[in-house]
Amino acid sequence: MGNLRKSWMVWALVGSLVAALSAIVLQDDVREKLGSNYYIISLAIIGCVLLVLSGYLWDVTILQRVRALGNQAKAVQSEDDYGALSADTVASEDIGHDEIIGLARQIERMARSLQRVEASYRGIVEDQFDLICRYRPDFTLIFVNGAYCRFFARKRTELLGQPFSGQATSERLPWKDDPAAQTYEQEIKGANGTTWLQWIVREIHDENHGVVEYQAVGHDITARKMAEVVLLRAKDAAEAANRAKGEFFAIVSHEIRNPISGVIGFAEILSDTKLDAEQREYVTLIRNSGDSLLFLINDILDFSKIEAGKIELENEPYSPRTCIQEVIAFFAPKATLSGLTLDTLISPEVPETVVGDVYRLRQILINLVGNAVKFTRAGTVAIHLTQLPISDNSAAIDLKFSIVDTGSGMSSEQVARLFRPYVQAEASTTRKFGGTGLGLDICKRLTEMMGGKISVESDVGKGSTFSFTIRVGGGRQLSA
Repeated sequence: MGNLRKSWMVWALVGSLVAALSAIVLQDDVREKLGSNYYIISLAIIGCVLLVLSGYLWDVTILQRVRALGNQAKAVQSEDDYGALSADTVASEDIGHDEIIGLARQIERMARSLQRVEASYRGIVEDQFDLICRYRPDFTLIFVNGAYCRFFARKRTELLGQPFSGQATSERLPWKDDPAAQTYEQEIKGANGTTWLQWIVREIHDENHGVVEYQAVGHDITARKMAEVVLLRAKDAAEAANRAKGEFFAIVSHEIRNPISGVIGFAEILSDTKLDAEQREYVTLIRNSGDSLLFLINDILDFSKIEAGKIELENEPYSPRTCIQEVIAFFAPKATLSGLTLDTLISPEVPETVVGDVYRLRQILINLVGNAVKFTRAGTVAIHLTQLPISDNSAAIDLKFSIVDTGSGMSSEQVARLFRPYVQAEASTTRKFGGTGLGLDICKRLTEMMGGKISVESDVGKGSTFSFTIRVGGGRQLSA
């Protein structure tokens, strides 16, 4: 209504001026009476009309721009979390006060809203324990929070304008795949010790995507670093203790093996002398006990060497058939006493000679065949040997050995416990049959060192099949 009244007043004034001008122009006697003043008065009236019209048009244009600016301010305010229209805003719009005054009030409300947002943001930043700051590309600080001031024990006014102190002591890395953010660690040495900070630096861009400043957040990771140092020291100590244990086992086993070998040697010499039946039985017990103890010591020695990484495989030609025959011959007396049958099944495609470590292969076979003979009460223990196809064109070949027995077999739970050091299928096994539980773990590690793997299949009441593969160099084929 105010704008409409203003328009009517302006047009009434223009109409009055035009009417006065028309009255002067149309009456000739007025022109004669006024003389030269006639033209002055006419031009003055015309100038007033033009001045009023131009002022009106200028006022309308200004009001349109003010309305547009006010609409933009309202749109921005409606997007602000704190920008809900207050009661005085609605009243001012209903009454229709001047647009300029309304715009001024709108700008005032936006300023108060921005102040509340800034105060809330500053409160959040100040309450953080992390160091937060902003600096220009020349590393000049333009903002620091309270934690930053407390960490460096300086006032905010002393820090602003000073260089940013977060110089990297480690490589800068991308932060969460964000190209505008980087993270790095800083080591700060002081009178109270060393402090570690992890900085996350983010670029702040302008509308032209140029870097205008950086925002940095520093998190104290001293506790984590100290824990890492403690863990590293504990790891080194554990590794040193493990090496010392292995060396101790190796030394003790070697020192014990020498006198045991002497006892076994003298028992053999004594068995060749003239003895009665009771004396020969005692000598046989001495020899068997010595063999068992020597076998146990060899397992401990091999296990300690494997853990210390001191076993080196030989690479010499040998006959797989001869190796199997030697193992069968070694267990033949014990199998005969137990009423077992030892058998072999070798595929014809297996080469007559291959290149590898026959000593370690024999050790694996003795362990597996020895277990089969030990845990099989009746039936057969057999060694199967086949050659596996190989995909590449190398000269190496894969041999698969399978030790099949007709023993009592094992359950799935017992199978899951195999191939672990000091573990046997049953807790009662050690008490009944003896042993340390190292044999299968040694077989597993030796097999892996020879480029293969070991597995087992077993059925309760039907028997077990231990299979392993090794990679050997190709050799001469068996002649037809």
